[in-house]
Amino acid sequence: MSNILIQKVTGNTDIRYVFRPQSFIADFTNRCAAVDGLSYHRDQKYWSAPAGPETIAALKDTFGRWVLRWTFDLVPTPQQPGVRPVEEKESALRVKKMESGRPLASHWQERLLRVEEELRVLRYSWRTVKSYLSHLRGFFATHPDLQAEEVTTEVVKHYLLDRADRDGWAPATQHQLLNALKFWMEHVEKREKTFIELRPRNPQKLPQVLSVQEVKRLLASVHNLKHRCILKTIYGGGLRLGEVCRLRLTDLLVDRMQIYIHSGKGNKDRYTTLPQTLLSDLERYREEYRPDYWLYEGREGGQYSVRSVQAIFKRAIKASGVNPYATVHTLRHSYATHLLERGVSLRHIQELLGHSSSRTTEIYTHVSSAEKQRIISPLDDL
Repeated sequence: MSNILIQKVTGNTDIRYVFRPQSFIADFTNRCAAVDGLSYHRDQKYWSAPAGPETIAALKDTFGRWVLRWTFDLVPTPQQPGVRPVEEKESALRVKKMESGRPLASHWQERLLRVEEELRVLRYSWRTVKSYLSHLRGFFATHPDLQAEEVTTEVVKHYLLDRADRDGWAPATQHQLLNALKFWMEHVEKREKTFIELRPRNPQKLPQVLSVQEVKRLLASVHNLKHRCILKTIYGGGLRLGEVCRLRLTDLLVDRMQIYIHSGKGNKDRYTTLPQTLLSDLERYREEYRPDYWLYEGREGGQYSVRSVQAIFKRAIKASGVNPYATVHTLRHSYATHLLERGVSLRHIQELLGHSSSRTTEIYTHVSSAEKQRIISPLDDL
C-alpha cells in the first residue's frame, strides 16, 4: 500500500494536519470522507484536517495503521500566504531567492536542481542535501553573472574571505561549503578534484564528557518516565540524537540485550548495547504510553522530534546543575569514555559507536581520566 505523507502545520487561525498520498490510492477522496473537518486545497494539491488524535485515528482506521509517513515538505514557504511549518525543515529547493530577495539566475537554478537530483540518487541524508544546497544557493546568489566554467579557485577563495569577515565563518562551515562545491563540480560539472588547497586546518578539540556521577545526577533529575527513558537510551547505547528518535519498537532485541540502529550516520546499520537496568523502565513506559510503531512517539503519533529531546536535556542540565555546556551528544561521548575506562577495547567501542575510522574513536583516549588520576603531581612530593 502507498504511504500517506502527513505534516503538522500552523495556519492563520488553527493548527492542522496536511496530507496527500505518496502515490495512487484508489478512491482516496471518497475514503477521506471519514475524516472530520476535511478540506481540499486545490492549488497545493493536498488535504487538511484539524490537528488532533481523531484525525490520526480516522486515517489509520481507513487506510491502515502503518500508512502514515511524517514529513516536512508539503506546505508552502513561510513567505507565501497560508500555512507555515511548525518545525522549519524546508524542502531543498523551496527557497529560490537570494539574500536580497531577487530571484536566482536561471542557469544557477538549473545547476541547483541537478545537484539535488544527484544527491537524492546517491541517497545522501536530508541534512546533507539541505546543507549543500543552502551553501550553493548562497554562492550562486553572490555571483549571478558568473558561468560554471568561470568558477575558479581564486573566485572561491575571495568568497570564503568575504564570508569569514562578514559572517565569522568557523572552519567547519568552510569545510561544508567546500564539500558542497566539490560535489557540484565533480558530480555535475565532471571536473577533477577541486579546491583541495582551500581546506582549513582543523582545530584540535576534545569532546565534552560528563563523569559517571554527573550522569547519575542528570538522570535522577528527570522525573517524567518517558523523558528519562529517552536519555537513558542515548547514554546506555551511545546513540546519536537522530538515532534515538528513529528507534522502532522492533529495534529492541531483548533476548540478545542489543539495540539495532537502522540507517545511522553514513546510512550504516549497527548493533549497540541495551542496558539491563533500562528494561524495567521501558516496560513501564510501554504500558503507560503504548507506542504504536516508533519506540518514542510524539503526542499525535509519528517520530519524537529532535528539538523535544534537546529541550528535555536542557531542562535536565539546569535541574541537575552539571556542566551547562553539555549537549545531548555529550551523553554519547560519555558512554564511549566510560566504556574505555572500564577496559573495553577501542575496536569494540568503534563498532558500538559506528565509527568508520579507528582514528575517530582514539580521541577518547585523550579524554579518559582513569589513567591520568593515577599520576601524582611532583608538587605533592615537595
